[in-house]
Amino acid sequence: MRAVLSAALLFVAAAALAGEDPPPDYSRDAMFRMFGPSLSSPRQPGRVQWHAGYVEFRALHMNWRFSPLLAPLPGARLVDAATVPNPFALTGTRFASTLPPMFDSDRSPGVEREYRRIQRLTKKRD
Repeated sequence: MRAVLSAALLFVAAAALAGEDPPPDYSRDAMFRMFGPSLSSPRQPGRVQWHAGYVEFRALHMNWRFSPLLAPLPGARLVDAATVPNPFALTGTRFASTLPPMFDSDRSPGVEREYRRIQRLTKKRD
């Protein structure tokens, strides 16, 4: 048993000592080979590539992906991005001075009295 353990320890120590790496090379040429553009890579065939669900093409020095499947989604049109949402139309409120119909039954009696008083004053003024 001792012989097996000493042999295993000898192999581990030999592997640890033999595994010394050479110092890293930070020269300009080595960095360019690692991080620079690869000139030996083949060019993609053609400027327009058709994939399942999208088209990929290169124009104006950029790679573009266009998916005609995303066009009908909300927010995908330019008209949706150029308009500011109207909060009164979203809540169903006709004017800024009226409450939405969802709050008609949630008023306390005091609020309801004040609401009716404001309505009477508004009718008299008009």
